Amino acid sequence: MRRHTIPAAAAALGLVGVLTAAQVAPAAAGPPQDDLDAAVLEEQLAAFAELTGGSALAEVRDGGESWSDAAGLRSLEDGARPARPGDRVRIGSVTKSMVAAIVLQLDGEGELDLDDPIGDHLPGLLPYEEDPTIRQLLQHTAGVPDWVAVAYPGLDEGDLTGLREDYQNHYRPEELVAIGTGETPPFDPGEGWSYSNTGYVVLGLLIEERTGHTLRHELRERIFEPAGLDDTYLPRPDSNGIRGAHSVPYVSTGDPDEPYFDVTEVSNSQLGASGGVVSTVHDVNDFYTALTDGTLLTAAQLAEATRFIDTGTGFDYGLGLGGVRLDCPGAPGQLFIGHVGDGMGHQTQTFHSLDGEHRITLSWNIDDKHGYTDPAAFGQALNDLLTAGLCGTGTGTGTDTDA
Repeated sequence: MRRHTIPAAAAALGLVGVLTAAQVAPAAAGPPQDDLDAAVLEEQLAAFAELTGGSALAEVRDGGESWSDAAGLRSLEDGARPARPGDRVRIGSVTKSMVAAIVLQLDGEGELDLDDPIGDHLPGLLPYEEDPTIRQLLQHTAGVPDWVAVAYPGLDEGDLTGLREDYQNHYRPEELVAIGTGETPPFDPGEGWSYSNTGYVVLGLLIEERTGHTLRHELRERIFEPAGLDDTYLPRPDSNGIRGAHSVPYVSTGDPDEPYFDVTEVSNSQLGASGGVVSTVHDVNDFYTALTDGTLLTAAQLAEATRFIDTGTGFDYGLGLGGVRLDCPGAPGQLFIGHVGDGMGHQTQTFHSLDGEHRITLSWNIDDKHGYTDPAAFGQALNDLLTAGLCGTGTGTGTDTDA
């Protein structure tokens, strides 16, 4: 049975992550919940972690209050240590929000215009008669095929054949672009919507071309340091693995004799600009705080990023950001922005109100591509936890939604 965290329309394995309106069910009617109830959140997190079969980390912020916790063990090995809320994880496509923020900064500095054809800056990189614009790459309307689905066909359905053989291979960004663009585009630029990791690989190259520095340098100087993300980094592309204390990322195999495959040593070049950042749930919340409080973007730039388009797949997307509206008690139709990340095993979901009052980041370490043991219960537990984090404890009564 399909997972409940990534819609089938956008599933392209490993690095894919998008935000769907169905992922967080509307909160039940009742009085507004202004205070965090640690006991309720701890119970919900523990129940969710047990259903994933691994560990889960979360941090919730409600006004001036904050709660964080971890449940489960860091790995499936005997004698593994308990997970900690400060453990590092690959945040996958949450990286796209960071890359998009840099592109918006460069637009504000006059280094580019969002409506420039990408060929104006990277001539010949895409083998098309009509180049998509930078804006179209940011919002996945460029029509550039996803390299991940080409390199690892069938992985989202649980076929690990290609992953086992090639997950440690290093690639240059241009090689990843060539893999993706070897396929026929699904549509002409601006004529549809299709989630594309390839598009964000191109944007990473654009950042390097416009600044003269590596993407790692620009993320550190423009995002991590200004936002105070002390436990966040983009690994070197020629490296494998994760620095520091972290939960071990797994992908399910469907083999009862070896049910999970440890993907810790995936090549960091395969994630890069589309999904390579390593962080913590605390730092991810800090990033979105900095994104919305004027630290990283001006009000005009944030408004540009949150001009959502209807993707036709049940969720809206802006420039590196997804948007969903929830009917929280006392605040019907409240907008939350964020992203979902699939970081080769690690799964991350992060949602935030624009006023900064409500935030949640949740991460777990087993990507079960074969269906969690009890999919209905898994979906319910995920919805309950996210809804309680965003709308207040005591409102976690979301309904199961099968993507």
